[in-house]
Amino acid sequence: MTWHLRTTLFFLLAISGPLMYGQSSFFNDFYVRAAYHPGYVMPEYSLFNYLVDDYARAFTISASKRTPGKNYWAQLYNYPEYGLAVQYATLGNTEVFGHEWSVFPYYNVHIAEIGKFSLLQQAGLGVGFTNKKYDQETNFYNVAVGTTMNVHFNFELNVQYQALKKFYAYTGIAFDHFSNGNLGEPNLGINSMTFNAGLRYRIGQESEQQHFDVEPYKASTRMSLVFSAGTKHARALQGKSYLVTALSFELKPKWWRVFYPGIGVDVFYDRATHDEQSVFGNEPYKTIDDFKTGFHFTQELVYNKFSVALQEGFYFILTDKAFGHSTYHRFIIRHQINKRLFAQLSMKAHVVVLDYLELGIGYHIKP
Repeated sequence: MTWHLRTTLFFLLAISGPLMYGQSSFFNDFYVRAAYHPGYVMPEYSLFNYLVDDYARAFTISASKRTPGKNYWAQLYNYPEYGLAVQYATLGNTEVFGHEWSVFPYYNVHIAEIGKFSLLQQAGLGVGFTNKKYDQETNFYNVAVGTTMNVHFNFELNVQYQALKKFYAYTGIAFDHFSNGNLGEPNLGINSMTFNAGLRYRIGQESEQQHFDVEPYKASTRMSLVFSAGTKHARALQGKSYLVTALSFELKPKWWRVFYPGIGVDVFYDRATHDEQSVFGNEPYKTIDDFKTGFHFTQELVYNKFSVALQEGFYFILTDKAFGHSTYHRFIIRHQINKRLFAQLSMKAHVVVLDYLELGIGYHIKP
C-alpha cells in the first residue's frame, strides 16, 4: 500500500471517527475527501519551460455538504455540494518555484448520476501561499511568482463510484492556476494539469431530496452596464501599481433559466501602458494607447442570486500596443443585490496569463 493511499485512509477514518458519536442532522450529506494529483506543469514561455524539471504533484483534503434542496434552484442543479479544500502542491522546480499551500472554497455539481456512478464538475477559488518567490539577488530565475500570497483557481471533472455504503472512489482530471493577479511582479503564474484519484467518505445519512413545482420560465432579454476597477503592475519590474478601469455594455437573451449567452462591448483604461509599451512594444507610446476597446461573447451560469460567467473578447479599433494581444478573457463571479443592481469580482487574462483582478458594480438597464 503506497503512502498516498495510507494517508488517504488515515485522514478519512481520523476525521470521521469522532463524528460517529451523537451525530446530528448537520452531518447528514456531509463528505470528507482525500486525493492525490500527479501531472504536468503546463508549458508557457521558453525560459519558464526550461526551468521546469519535475512533474507536478499535489495532495488535497476537503470537506463538503450536499444540499437536499431548500428551493427549486438546488433541484435544477441536481442538489450541488459546497465545500472547503486544503491542497499541498509542487510547482515543477523545488529550488526555484518551491511548493504551494492553498485553501479554497468550491462547489461540486452532480452533472449525471447513473446507478452507482456519478459525473461531477468542481470549481473553486481561494488563496495560495508559496515558500519561494522572485528575488532580484537570491531567486531571479523565478519569473512566475512575485509574491508569497497568491490567487488559486481550481477546476475538476471527476467520475465517482459508490464502492461501499459510505465509501466512494473517484478519479478525473484537474486544472489549477496559481498567480497573484498582477498585484506584484513578476506574475506569469503557474498552470498545472493533473490526473487525480482519491476516496470520499459520507459521515452522516443521505437526506431525502426535496422536490418543487417549478413555474414555466418566461424568456426575455437583459441589457446591462458595468463599471469595474482594479490595480496592476506593468510587468517591467518597476514596483509601481497602476489604476485599471473598464466600462462594459452587455446584451444577453435569457432563453433559459440557468444559462444566459450574450455579447458585449468593452472600453478599458490602463495606466500601466506607458511603461509596458516602452519595454515590450514596437511603436512609440501615445496617450490614446492607454485605452483599449473590444467586443466579447459571454456564457453565464445562474444559481438564484449568484452567477459565474466566462467571456472571450477580441480587441478592435484601439488594440493592445504593448504586447500585441488580439484576444482577452474574463472570469466573473456576480451577486444580484436587487432586481437591477449587482456586484462582481472578475479576473482579466490574456490566454493563461492573469493580467489583473477587478471589483465592479453593474446596473441592469433592462432586467
